[in-house]
Amino acid sequence: MRTDVVTTLPAAPGAHHGRPDFAIARRAFRQVRIGAVVCAVAFGATVASTALGYLATYPSEASRQQAAATVGGDTGLAVLLGPVANVGTVGGYTVYKVFVLLTTVGAIWAVIAATRVLRGEEDAGRWQLVLAGSTRASRATAATLAALGVAVGMIFVGTTALTLWAGRDPDIGFGTRDTVLYGLSIALIPAVFAAVGALTSQLTRTRRAATGLGIACFALTFLVRMIADSGPDTRWLLWATPFGWTERMHPFTENNAWPLLPAALTVLVLCAATIVLASRRDAGDGVLASRDVARVRPFGLDSAFGLAVRLELPVLTAWFAGAVATGLTLGIIAKVTTETTNLPASLEDFLDKFNVQGSFANRFLGLGFVFVATVVALLPASQVGAACAEETSGRLVHTLSRPTRRTTWLVGRLAVAAAAIVVAALLAGLGIWLGAKSQGVGLDLATMLGAGLNVVPTALVVLGVGAVVLAVAPRAAATSVYLMVLWSALADIVAPVFPGMNWLGKLSLFHYMTLVPGHDPDLKALAITTTVALVLGAAATALFARRDIRAV
Repeated sequence: MRTDVVTTLPAAPGAHHGRPDFAIARRAFRQVRIGAVVCAVAFGATVASTALGYLATYPSEASRQQAAATVGGDTGLAVLLGPVANVGTVGGYTVYKVFVLLTTVGAIWAVIAATRVLRGEEDAGRWQLVLAGSTRASRATAATLAALGVAVGMIFVGTTALTLWAGRDPDIGFGTRDTVLYGLSIALIPAVFAAVGALTSQLTRTRRAATGLGIACFALTFLVRMIADSGPDTRWLLWATPFGWTERMHPFTENNAWPLLPAALTVLVLCAATIVLASRRDAGDGVLASRDVARVRPFGLDSAFGLAVRLELPVLTAWFAGAVATGLTLGIIAKVTTETTNLPASLEDFLDKFNVQGSFANRFLGLGFVFVATVVALLPASQVGAACAEETSGRLVHTLSRPTRRTTWLVGRLAVAAAAIVVAALLAGLGIWLGAKSQGVGLDLATMLGAGLNVVPTALVVLGVGAVVLAVAPRAAATSVYLMVLWSALADIVAPVFPGMNWLGKLSLFHYMTLVPGHDPDLKALAITTTVALVLGAAATALFARRDIRAV
């Protein structure tokens, strides 16, 4: 006689009372909540500091009208930066100043977050375990989309709350209705691109491909917006891109809420398509079939360093393109600095607060290279995150099972990242020179390349800090780098504007970077910064060699 023993497994937290979908949504939200909080605080703080900085830079109506006359009708600036027509007001200037930054960061974060909690879970094999429980693919996908919606809502709340705080100043005077509409105009972008990332997660077999496809959609729609702003005959194209919907809302001036309608419809359609596709395909598969057999590509397979180059080359190529685009933008804008003969005294005072010297173009570019430094310093975050993913996914264990030492692997990874930092910095300097040359502005190529190299030591320090965190707490490495760079950029810009806050600027890594070409390079500071970066890299290597490899 056979006796069967039935063992009942304990239910997962949140799965009681028929609520497995709630547990799925809660877990997905935990994966993206830190990024959402960072975006919410950073977006709100950027808007608030921009509005307050506008008051300090243009305190009088005459100076504001002069600024509006200088840039308000510039088609080139409209193509690059979006809405420039209403820069003579606090609200119009604030929208113009942060439009590209906030919408770009919001879109990229949303794509990455969506592919992480959907296709990323399938890549790790956890999604299949979820579907083995008492839920279906459509319900689990809908629960994950709901978590993404809550994260986007946090960005809306953070942006709106901090903008309302700044609007309490009577000289700013942002009303509640205007501010809520502005918060919606900013949250519109991550909402749409979270839905885009969710859909691409159903189309491809890997998270990397899904993220790449989502970023391609971002680039295409951003290009459509640029074309739409190139002249009055193409303005109708603003209705064909999410960035155009945000621009057409004109918060703080016209307050047009109608563009929210196509945004809401787009999100609903994309989410519905995502749920339908998730229910009709096998877990781990994609709608767009890829080849199961491919030609052998031996490049990079003979060493750990070569493998790192092979794996990261597509991502680094995207970073290089971003560095060139950043440089081109600053170079094209530099034309305004040569056409402006009578600068407002308030603008002169604003530049003097950053202690930049020389011609207006040199002072402008010296301050502009803080933005370049921010972009280049963010590159190590992606590389540290990739190293962490290689370890936690278990791939590093297979690499180290061959005659490869762990220190060799880490040094190779750091070398790839360091080389990428140098290339990105040089490309940014080259981009500035090319952008200025295209507008007839004569900048010295060697000076711009030198200014690009000037930001490298600071980025190497960021890489060193990220490597140390990777060696101690790998899962926190990428997040710590992002937070450090964003904090440094914000503190370096805000501290000089407000009296008595110089101590805040000293907490920024960029505070110790000379603003070339607004200053001559400080060779001593560059040497010290580079030495600090090397010491951090050596410390990270020693710490990494002494701990166990961690994998899921």
